Amino acid sequence: MATSAQFADAERYDVRTIVGGGVTLGAATAVGVVLFALLSRVLEGNVETVVRSGLILVGGAVASYFPAASVRPRSAETIAWAATLGLLGSFTFTLLDVALLRPLNVYHWTWDAIGGGSGFWYISVWWMGSAVLAWLGAWAYARAAWRSGKANIPTLVGQTIGITILLFAVLVGIGLLPFHSAIMALAFALALVAQVPLAAMHARR
Repeated sequence: MATSAQFADAERYDVRTIVGGGVTLGAATAVGVVLFALLSRVLEGNVETVVRSGLILVGGAVASYFPAASVRPRSAETIAWAATLGLLGSFTFTLLDVALLRPLNVYHWTWDAIGGGSGFWYISVWWMGSAVLAWLGAWAYARAAWRSGKANIPTLVGQTIGITILLFAVLVGIGLLPFHSAIMALAFALALVAQVPLAAMHARR
């Protein structure tokens, strides 16, 4: 029984896991982006901000912890593989975006206009950001599993979202930043960074 449990929690970085996970993550990202864009057309004001912020929290959690849940990293090598899965997810989304979302005019491409009609000045930044989110999520997973050999993904997600909401409330409440979904994205990134040492501290107890 113990052997079966250990096998179920073993690190996985085979081609099927990495490539298949990347395709799944990219497809999920595309669905989230379409939903985000469609809701933005029918909502406005604070209701739009709240709904879009909720989507950002869900999307951020998936982008950060789905790679870790797939790879189950314990070492620096497998943390890197989780980041690779996140990177492949952004590549997959880019392909779906260029082939489907852009021709269908799902949303406005303001950033293209800023870049002189090209999106590749920021698409590469998106690729890097996706890899960093997956990398940080994998670090948090590995630190949480340091003692027991297993990390609880719902717990990690809940902690990260909790820290995010707290940071968002502070940033907006003191008037430093506006009540906007972009600030929720910023708060999530900061919370994920904080999650890594917090997971390590919890694992050492």
